[in-house]
Amino acid sequence: GEAKSKSPSNRPPRKVVVGTVMQAFWGQHPGLSKRLEQLAEIVDQMAVQARTKHGRGLDLAVLPETAITGEAGGDALACSVPFAGQVQEVFARKAREHGCYIVVPTYLLDSKEKKLCSNAAILVGRKGEVTGVYRKKHLVVSLERGTMEGGATPGDAVPVFDCDFGKLGIQICYDMEFDDGWTELARGGAELIAW
Repeated sequence: GEAKSKSPSNRPPRKVVVGTVMQAFWGQHPGLSKRLEQLAEIVDQMAVQARTKHGRGLDLAVLPETAITGEAGGDALACSVPFAGQVQEVFARKAREHGCYIVVPTYLLDSKEKKLCSNAAILVGRKGEVTGVYRKKHLVVSLERGTMEGGATPGDAVPVFDCDFGKLGIQICYDMEFDDGWTELARGGAELIAW
C-alpha cells in the first residue's frame, strides 16, 4: 500500500517559490568581493526566473554549501568570514530588493580570539534581518588530517525557523545521513527543509 504521512503543518497547502542553484564553488577563490558579486547575481537570476515561471517573486533563495568561502581544505579558520559587514550588507540588500528569504552558506567566523568557526547557513529574512543561523552538526572527518572539516566546530542545535510561508529547517551536506537531525526538524514542525 501507499505510505501516508501527516503534515506537521496546521495550515492549508500553499505555494512557496524556492530558488536553488547547482554550482560548484571549489576552484580558486576569486576573493570575497567578487564571490559576493557572483552570488548576488545568482539571487537576481532566481528572482527573474520566479517572476517568469510563477508570475510572482521568490519566497526563498537557497545557495550551495560554503558558497561564500569555498571548501576549507585543511584550515577552516583561515578561510572563514564574519557575517557582519560586507557579507551581511550584500544579502540584506538582496533580500529587501527581492522580498525573499535567503539561505547564506559559509564557513562562519564565530570567534577569532577563541579560534572558532563553523560550517553555517545564515537565514536572512525578507527585510534583510538575520532570522537565524544553523551550524552543521555532522562534520566530515578527515582521517589524513585528523580534523573535522579543517578544524571547524560542529553545531549543537537543529533549529526550525518561523518564516511567513511556513516553518523552515536547514541541513548541510553530511547532516542528511543522520536521523537525529530529521527527528528534531520533525519535532519542531518543519514543513520545508533547505539542504
